[in-house]
Amino acid sequence: MMTLSNQQKQQTAYWSGVVFFVLVLLSLAYGVYSVYNSVSDKQLSPMNRLLVSGKRDYVLDNELQESLAALPEAGNFFSLNVSEVKQQLELLPWVKQVTVRKQWPDKLSIALREQQVVARWNNAALLNKQGQIFEAPQQRVVNKLATLSGPDEQAGAVLTTFEQLQRVLQRHQLIIVGLALNERHAWQVELAGGMVLKLGKEDKLNRIERFVAVYPQLKQDAVEYIDLRYDTGFAVGWKKQEGLAANDQSNG
Repeated sequence: MMTLSNQQKQQTAYWSGVVFFVLVLLSLAYGVYSVYNSVSDKQLSPMNRLLVSGKRDYVLDNELQESLAALPEAGNFFSLNVSEVKQQLELLPWVKQVTVRKQWPDKLSIALREQQVVARWNNAALLNKQGQIFEAPQQRVVNKLATLSGPDEQAGAVLTTFEQLQRVLQRHQLIIVGLALNERHAWQVELAGGMVLKLGKEDKLNRIERFVAVYPQLKQDAVEYIDLRYDTGFAVGWKKQEGLAANDQSNG
């Protein structure tokens, strides 16, 4: 009888331990569930403040608000994923780069860098400072931009050439409004006022220097184009014939 009593005590102690362990697990599960509900509840942990820093010329407030509102956990401090916010905002056409931080207890800080537009591209898109093509609402651009054109894979090279040529021309108060690289890899410049410079494939900078050396001697308003695709000299095409055919006057 003594042995049976000990076994009963052991069984009772065992099952008491099991019940206690289960109760502890249930309590922990309920606690985790309660905490999860608390941090997931926008009422209990709301995202009340939004701070946007960085110079903005093109990105509108309502675009930022609508983009953030599209995120499922936009209003909750704990469940909002900053990586998802970054990805979402960088989908906006005028946004180049975004840094996102959450600041306790209820603030979302966004540091935003816009695209730095430097030119129009192929009359359909825009070009940023790094020579990258992007599409964005062009009506927001108030500054006059040159129109560059060429194969998309050559956008960076076209921008570099534009900057090189403009540095030479601006010393003489001449402004490029258009630069084109055609399918035969030949360059053509359009200046403010409508004059066209045909540079050909090679030796672009020397040909531009040759042009600026003779430019003061030309009747600028009468010139339609100047063909600089010669080893020496150039040919002038006139807007109006003055006793000469369009290609009749050449120098060199």
